[in-house]
Amino acid sequence: MKLVHGEIMEIVEKKEPFVAVYIREFPLMSATEMRRARDGLISFARSRGLVVNEIFEEKPETVPNAFAAMNAKFQASTGNVLIMPGVHHLAGLGDNPLDVLKAFHSYGVEVLIAGHVE
Repeated sequence: MKLVHGEIMEIVEKKEPFVAVYIREFPLMSATEMRRARDGLISFARSRGLVVNEIFEEKPETVPNAFAAMNAKFQASTGNVLIMPGVHHLAGLGDNPLDVLKAFHSYGVEVLIAGHVE
């Protein structure tokens, strides 16, 4: 607590957001391309003053496991930020990728599209 002009006021520090990177491995992507993409997304976050808390990599054979795990993390915290290369990484999850973006927005998730990072 801090005394301000004779009144006691509670000063609350701003909580850092939970920042997630979501990237989907596509057929014919090499391990080198995935590594470059992951590194590019981390650099993208840093250039905006963000620290990536967790990277969710979706493998073709396990869709939508990484996406579901990311959603569980988002539901457990507030002030969430999602960074991904593009909306095409949301394709094949069931809903239209633009509908997924709208849902994220309605839940207060800030979505940042990094563009081509490979």
